[in-house]
Amino acid sequence: MTSQSEHHTPASNEAETSDRPILISAMQFEEELKSGECSVWEFIDIAHQTGADGVELRRETWPRLEAELAEASRRIAAAGLLVTYATQATLFDSPAASAQLHQDIDTAATLGAPIVRFFPGPTPLTDDRAGWDRAQRVVDYAATQNTVIALENYARTPGGTLAEVQGALSRLASPALRTNLDMGNYPNHGQDVVAAIDTLSDQIVAAHLKDKTANPSDPPVPLGAGVLPLGEIISSLDRLSQRVYYIFEFRGAGDPVGGIQRSLSYLKQRESEAQ
Repeated sequence: MTSQSEHHTPASNEAETSDRPILISAMQFEEELKSGECSVWEFIDIAHQTGADGVELRRETWPRLEAELAEASRRIAAAGLLVTYATQATLFDSPAASAQLHQDIDTAATLGAPIVRFFPGPTPLTDDRAGWDRAQRVVDYAATQNTVIALENYARTPGGTLAEVQGALSRLASPALRTNLDMGNYPNHGQDVVAAIDTLSDQIVAAHLKDKTANPSDPPVPLGAGVLPLGEIISSLDRLSQRVYYIFEFRGAGDPVGGIQRSLSYLKQRESEAQ
């Protein structure tokens, strides 16, 4: 698979200096990456060609992860791109799952990814000391690897509500545990995105940017193609003082590069109108 987009080289050091770097996600090429129609190398090239600041790679869409990990890290660095890592793993899981969580953290560290996205999973009961201690050990391990776990509000249950995310961040208080705010998932639970941003505030290290149609069962769509109050949501994120990775998370729908370009144009036009 090759990109049909015009080549645009990001300004030098843009990815390093921007407080709101924009990354494309493996979700845009989910089926193509899984099938081998698109390689990880092509995915990295597409990010560079579209002018994005980086990529979000995912274990589940990377069939040759072990064989390609070191070279992917080299190519990302050579292209001057940023990288984050995401998996479907849940922080609150069985003892047997801890090995996978550690491996995911190690993968992020090898990539040079400052954050790894996990979902919460079912929150342990308040008196389940073993469950909380197990999660604490994972968070502590991430800290030793200079990696931050970005806990994401899940689209379904368990682990999708603000209370669940906030409760985990509070009980497992650590600089190595923060949150990736998914602007499309809080509405699935009847919760206001802006209110979630205000509540989580300086604990947000990344945000999955997407839009949603009026039909709740439809998958996420590129920015500006749905009905979410994007202006209000993004303005709330922009007001945060820390760096926040803006990561496009919507499916390719037959034209992944087009969806990326439309979303980049949406953000660029919004920035232009604000000046």
